[in-house]
Amino acid sequence: MVNYYVDEARKSGVDISVSMAVPQKLSMNEAEFCSVLGNLLENALDACREYTGSNPFIRLRAKEENSHLALTVDNSCSSAPVEENGRFLSTKHDGFGTGTASVRLIAEHYHGVVTFRYADQCFFASVFL
Repeated sequence: MVNYYVDEARKSGVDISVSMAVPQKLSMNEAEFCSVLGNLLENALDACREYTGSNPFIRLRAKEENSHLALTVDNSCSSAPVEENGRFLSTKHDGFGTGTASVRLIAEHYHGVVTFRYADQCFFASVFL
């Protein structure tokens, strides 16, 4: 899946870097890990494709720390996402988006922490499971 997003980013002129050091045996369901990773990468790529500045980028980092998984996806983003009641509005359709909501639900299931932050035309997503 990561290779797919790397290829798509490069086709779109997005500078993408990946640093992943995760154990072969995850402490969480593999499908849920893929859901978290896929949602964050899809959102990052969409934001970069709409980015109006120069040199769009995505930085993916994942590593195990003290038996926990730390995952960050930072990317270029032209404007702050619109948030209502702790949920982001979708840029693809009316109403709330499901990607970040899904990431939050999975993190909560594993008693993890999720933070989303926007600053200086960058969106920062961090997940600690």
